[in-house]
Amino acid sequence: MENADYIESYFNNGLSVGEKEQFEQKIITDAAFAEEVAFYCSAWQTAKNELAEEKKKRFAQIYQQNIAIQKPGVTIKLWKYATAAAVVAALIFGSYLYIKPVSPKQLADQYIQQHLQSLSITMSSQENSIQDGLNLYNEGKLQQALQQFEKIISADTSSFNAKKYAGIVSLQMKQYDKALSYFTQLENYPNLYSNPAKLLKAITLMERNSTDDAEQAKALLHQVMQNNLEGKETAEQWLKKW
Repeated sequence: MENADYIESYFNNGLSVGEKEQFEQKIITDAAFAEEVAFYCSAWQTAKNELAEEKKKRFAQIYQQNIAIQKPGVTIKLWKYATAAAVVAALIFGSYLYIKPVSPKQLADQYIQQHLQSLSITMSSQENSIQDGLNLYNEGKLQQALQQFEKIISADTSSFNAKKYAGIVSLQMKQYDKALSYFTQLENYPNLYSNPAKLLKAITLMERNSTDDAEQAKALLHQVMQNNLEGKETAEQWLKKW
């Protein structure tokens, strides 16, 4: 199968939003590709009950044993795994989460990729310094962006936005302790209509993925749901998958 790495990337959240849309459209329009995806799901289903340390090896064996062989006059089809692209789509969007559970880190990776790759804000002219930091962030100049936000914090320790963005930049730079420090400061900020701090703190813990981080993140997600905080729908979806 020529698309093995591509299919693997899709199911491991290794594709961008646009790439995922292209992948899903390809399933609908390319029957051969749909067969490969269906086979991937079927092979993983067969391998998933093996011991954890043997899963990868077992999956590779299944994969190699069942590759479609094309020779003059001989074609071995994979239709026993799916009869149409629609069946494949159902496998992917309906039952795949039961075939391959999603880890907290995968959920965090996906959220960061979809929601934190670029940042924007509607602001007044008095907040141009925040916009300067956002521009640096969106250009991929993370260190300069962090310096800009921390400069604002030094001048105004009550700046919610500067701390939030400093936390997000720190998260992207994998400076998890610093990110957690900023988000913790923001958790109980007064007089806010909307506060994503608990969700962002949970995402940071999920991304860091150290001992007890997952359980701490789960507790935060429950708080987001129970207190109807920003990110409630995301927290609810994650807790169902987790």
